[in-house]
Amino acid sequence: MLTVSELGEPTWFILSVHGCASYITSYVAKGERGMSDLLRTACKEAKQGNMNLKQQVRHIGNKFLNNVEMSAQEAVYLLLQLPFRRSSLKVVSINTSPPEDRVYLLKSRIDLLPDNAEVAESNQITRYVNRPATLENVCLADYI
Repeated sequence: MLTVSELGEPTWFILSVHGCASYITSYVAKGERGMSDLLRTACKEAKQGNMNLKQQVRHIGNKFLNNVEMSAQEAVYLLLQLPFRRSSLKVVSINTSPPEDRVYLLKSRIDLLPDNAEVAESNQITRYVNRPATLENVCLADYI
């Protein structure tokens, strides 16, 4: 059933269990078509340009933010920093990719840092590498 909202946009109502399952399945399986290509192109542009690391990250981030599609619910969860899912099991992922392939979180307020400052936050592996001597015989998995 299709109606038109006050804003002139179409509004769909789900009237059956099959319709609900179909909607949820399509939503969960929706692809970010073209997003990988867009970000790959943005990375190439950033590397080819005469930009420092901070400017490259800003360039790629702006491309992503200006081209990603998300629902109002996803936006609210992201803005309020609510978890998308919950689990009774505690799982910790350890990024063991080579350092040049790892994804790093940026320090807050990188715009105030000097151009040659480290912009990446410390992570599990950097804290493990810099662990105290008393933990020298502890492996990465136990440390984490």
